[in-house]
Amino acid sequence: MKNNSHLSIRRLVFVLIILQVGFLLLVGKLFKVQISDNVSREETADRTWLSPRTAAIKRGKILDRHGNVLALSRHSLSVYADPTYMKTDPSEAARRLAPVLEVSESELLTQLRRKDKRFVWLKKDMSYERLDELRAIEKDIRGIKHEVEQKRTYPKGKLASQVIGHINDQNMGEGIEYQYNNYLLSARERQAARRAEAARNEPVNLLTDGNSTDDYGYSVVLTLDEYIQYTAEKELAAACRKWNSPRGTVIVLASKTAEILALASYPTYDLNNYARGNEEAKRNFGVWFAYEPGSIFKIIPSSAVLNEGVMTPDSTVFCENGRYRLSNGRIIRDVSGKGWLTLEQVLHKSSNIGMIKVVKQLGHEDFRTYIESYGFGKMTGIDLPYEHRGSLYAVRHWDINSLGAVPFGQGIMVTPLQMVNALNVIANGGKLLRPYITREIRDSSGKLVEKKYPIEVRQVIRPIVAKQMTDILVGVVEGGSGRRARVEGYNVAGKTGTAQKAEKNGKGYLGKEIMSFMGFLPAENPMVSIIVMLDEPKGARFSGQIAGPLFQKVAAQTMQYLKQTEFFGPELQKTPKYTSVVPKQTPTQHFTQKGEGM
Repeated sequence: MKNNSHLSIRRLVFVLIILQVGFLLLVGKLFKVQISDNVSREETADRTWLSPRTAAIKRGKILDRHGNVLALSRHSLSVYADPTYMKTDPSEAARRLAPVLEVSESELLTQLRRKDKRFVWLKKDMSYERLDELRAIEKDIRGIKHEVEQKRTYPKGKLASQVIGHINDQNMGEGIEYQYNNYLLSARERQAARRAEAARNEPVNLLTDGNSTDDYGYSVVLTLDEYIQYTAEKELAAACRKWNSPRGTVIVLASKTAEILALASYPTYDLNNYARGNEEAKRNFGVWFAYEPGSIFKIIPSSAVLNEGVMTPDSTVFCENGRYRLSNGRIIRDVSGKGWLTLEQVLHKSSNIGMIKVVKQLGHEDFRTYIESYGFGKMTGIDLPYEHRGSLYAVRHWDINSLGAVPFGQGIMVTPLQMVNALNVIANGGKLLRPYITREIRDSSGKLVEKKYPIEVRQVIRPIVAKQMTDILVGVVEGGSGRRARVEGYNVAGKTGTAQKAEKNGKGYLGKEIMSFMGFLPAENPMVSIIVMLDEPKGARFSGQIAGPLFQKVAAQTMQYLKQTEFFGPELQKTPKYTSVVPKQTPTQHFTQKGEGM
């Protein structure tokens, strides 16, 4: 019994010793976390603020094609206080702080006298230039502290807001900020992201290696031209207000390269007040909005029958005097009844019945082939997020209802970008190019990291057919439905389009419309291809009355600008060397060459 008692005592003592050691270890750990780590952080902070005054700005810039700054990062100061820790008279502290913070003494005094608070903000987002003055005050007055934040700013406010976009702390967002986030990140951030992905055994999807010698992000140089973008946005907003249209878009392409010079959406918002922006205003309608294009789509079957040799511009079809019954009993009507029309006249008069007859001669299988060859039904590959591919359901499930809709641009879904890019095929002698909005990536010293070049996707129609279509489309503007789109001093090749909107409740078309005009100029040597689109405008019946004048204003100002700008005008007139397209290429893989700095 005695031995058992001694054994029990020894076991109890052993357990108590183990518990005591564990307790001491826990106290030591807590001391390290609460004291040592705080000291370490304070020392690190001291080293940071005792380093040279000019701090590195982390995130890269976004620039237009001429180097005008559209987005940049800067450091800002935010100042706070611990009133319970202060020994200085609050009145004296307020007097010292007021001129530096640019806040009234009375307002500061109210905050500094709050002895019930351990933390109060005194001023947020103040100029980084006041750092030295603030440090001097902090040395004299205990309890005053500051923190430095990186703030993303947009000098142009609303300009190109949907293109530039925004990104949050979860790395989600829109526009270039989101699409090229891995370029805009600083070198350290890229390396940290790479390590985090590797630790999670996730595929590393960074676009740069992060081995930069500095800690600046790369700058993204866009194809946008600030002036052309401003013009497009200004005229689009004016037209939407005039015709009570809730939304619309204008896209200006450089015809020979498919660089996007302007990509405007309405409504818009100020990037500097992102949180207050309406969610609809943050959508890039040029790439996101899928709609039934209407008569502007007639360029597809028209060019197809010419390319197949089924018809010539002078070939005729009977347009049934404006009323045509399909085999299922459905009646198709033209705005004004016509009898025999040539293919050229079918486009000039924008006859829906005539276009049905054209497609019947072509055959729906060949029609589908050309629609897909022009790039419809899939994304263009534009280097922007959330591009809509559209829908070719009625084309791929062809029936009599398809015949009564698709030839004149109903029953299918396209984006404005797809549509203007298809028009650009005609402007380019039959070549389909891949549109793009980013020209270059440069490091913080200006050295060229990566450059983007025009990409030819495929030859869609023969050059002679493109010339025939150009002549027909010039006639649309000179003597057809597009007369209000004429630009003085230039031949414009273009097409109007008025599309009825299908209601989501399945009740068919109930009167709401989308009105478009697209064209290129000068017709004989195209420099720009432009589409304008207004959704649900009110006050006029035809797109020529609404979209035509909008096109005219944007095109006229753009051409005047190009003519006066020696640097830019000749650049657009060059015939570039195209790179070959790589199948299943992602937008960021468009960069095909690396180069040295200028």
